[in-house]
Amino acid sequence: LPLFAQNGADKANALLDRALAGLKADVPVRMDYTYRLLDEDGEALQEDRGVIYVGNGRYALLMQDMKVWCDGATQWSYMREVDEVYVTDAASDEAQNLSPLYIMEHYRTGRTVSLADDGVVAVVTLQPMADDGTESVELHIRNSDNRLVKMIIYMPGQGGVEVLLDGYAAKC
Repeated sequence: LPLFAQNGADKANALLDRALAGLKADVPVRMDYTYRLLDEDGEALQEDRGVIYVGNGRYALLMQDMKVWCDGATQWSYMREVDEVYVTDAASDEAQNLSPLYIMEHYRTGRTVSLADDGVVAVVTLQPMADDGTESVELHIRNSDNRLVKMIIYMPGQGGVEVLLDGYAAKC
């Protein structure tokens, strides 16, 4: 059993490496996304759609009611409803959790890695070994092109956040 688990972790890490290398090779990347806030039963409480632009250390999220820009050092979040801008250090966990590149690279540290594969989409699950405020992270990667198509970040006792990614455009 430990050998089987290690083999699955090796395959999961190799898949993550390929997906990450492909995304990095394609930057800057533009993706359409659907953001869903989930309750403890996985039901959507809130949904928003927008566009995300990802570069090396930089990103932008453009939604109807909120705009977020990060230049790698500072993150600016504009909330239309209150007409205010919030400024955050780009190195903060809050800021970095908006970047698929960051999640794919850094969420592997201090986590066990497992893989489930249905042939079309592989699901890499990153389970924390210690309490870090998240329960687990699922990265859904399409096998045909190693592209990240969905991320789910589960929060203990709170549900989670699901991000569906499509409309992938490389070198934009």
